[in-house]
Amino acid sequence: MTTQTETDAARAQQGQGTHHFVITLEKPGLLSMTQEGTFTPPPGSTRQDAYALIYRAVTSQDPDLNGASVGFFMLEPNQL
Repeated sequence: MTTQTETDAARAQQGQGTHHFVITLEKPGLLSMTQEGTFTPPPGSTRQDAYALIYRAVTSQDPDLNGASVGFFMLEPNQL
Protein backbone atom coordinates (compact mmCIF):
# COMPACT_ATOMS: atom_id res chain seq x y z
CA MET A 1 0.00 0.00 0.00
CA THR A 2 1.29 3.48 -0.90
CA THR A 3 0.93 6.16 1.75
CA GLN A 4 0.21 9.83 1.09
CA THR A 5 3.73 10.72 2.25
CA GLU A 6 5.29 8.28 -0.24
CA THR A 7 3.13 9.70 -3.03
CA ASP A 8 4.10 13.28 -2.15
CA ALA A 9 7.78 12.33 -2.05
CA ALA A 10 7.54 10.67 -5.47
CA ARG A 11 5.91 13.80 -6.92
CA ALA A 12 8.62 16.00 -5.42
CA GLN A 13 11.33 13.95 -7.12
CA GLN A 14 9.76 14.15 -10.57
CA GLY A 15 11.88 16.40 -12.74
CA GLN A 16 14.93 16.09 -10.50
CA GLY A 17 18.15 14.45 -11.54
CA THR A 18 19.62 11.33 -10.04
CA HIS A 19 22.47 13.30 -8.44
CA HIS A 20 22.73 16.56 -6.49
CA PHE A 21 25.69 18.88 -7.04
CA VAL A 22 27.18 22.00 -5.49
CA ILE A 23 29.95 23.89 -7.28
CA THR A 24 31.75 27.07 -6.23
CA LEU A 25 33.69 28.98 -8.86
CA GLU A 26 36.01 31.92 -8.31
CA LYS A 27 38.05 34.44 -10.21
CA PRO A 28 40.12 35.96 -7.39
CA GLY A 29 39.49 39.65 -6.96
CA LEU A 30 36.74 39.64 -9.58
CA LEU A 31 33.86 37.35 -8.69
CA SER A 32 32.78 34.13 -7.07
CA MET A 33 29.58 32.16 -7.20
CA THR A 34 28.06 28.96 -5.89
CA GLN A 35 25.43 27.01 -7.77
CA GLU A 36 23.54 23.87 -6.79
CA GLY A 37 21.16 21.66 -8.64
CA THR A 38 20.38 18.17 -9.79
CA PHE A 39 21.89 16.28 -12.68
CA THR A 40 21.43 12.93 -14.39
CA PRO A 41 24.68 11.76 -15.96
CA PRO A 42 24.54 10.00 -19.31
CA PRO A 43 24.82 6.19 -19.09
CA GLY A 44 28.40 5.03 -18.63
CA SER A 45 29.60 8.42 -17.35
CA THR A 46 32.37 8.75 -14.81
CA ARG A 47 32.56 11.24 -11.97
CA GLN A 48 35.12 13.17 -14.08
CA ASP A 49 32.67 13.29 -17.00
CA ALA A 50 29.94 14.64 -14.70
CA TYR A 51 32.33 17.28 -13.28
CA ALA A 52 33.30 18.47 -16.76
CA LEU A 53 29.68 18.64 -17.94
CA ILE A 54 28.55 20.56 -14.85
CA TYR A 55 31.53 22.95 -15.02
CA ARG A 56 30.82 23.71 -18.70
CA ALA A 57 27.09 24.14 -18.06
CA VAL A 58 27.65 26.57 -15.19
CA THR A 59 30.39 28.60 -16.89
CA SER A 60 28.40 28.85 -20.12
CA GLN A 61 25.67 30.75 -18.22
CA ASP A 62 28.00 33.71 -17.61
CA PRO A 63 30.94 34.57 -19.89
CA ASP A 64 32.73 36.19 -16.91
CA LEU A 65 33.09 32.71 -15.39
CA ASN A 66 35.17 31.32 -18.29
CA GLY A 67 38.40 29.97 -16.83
CA ALA A 68 37.22 30.29 -13.23
CA SER A 69 38.89 28.15 -10.58
CA VAL A 70 36.84 25.56 -8.73
CA GLY A 71 36.88 26.15 -4.99
CA PHE A 72 34.43 23.39 -4.16
CA PHE A 73 32.67 20.58 -6.00
CA MET A 74 30.32 17.98 -4.56
CA LEU A 75 28.32 15.32 -6.42
CA GLU A 76 26.23 12.77 -4.56
CA PRO A 77 23.22 10.57 -5.27
CA ASN A 78 20.04 12.61 -4.97
CA GLN A 79 18.30 10.16 -2.68
CA LEU A 80 18.07 10.03 1.10
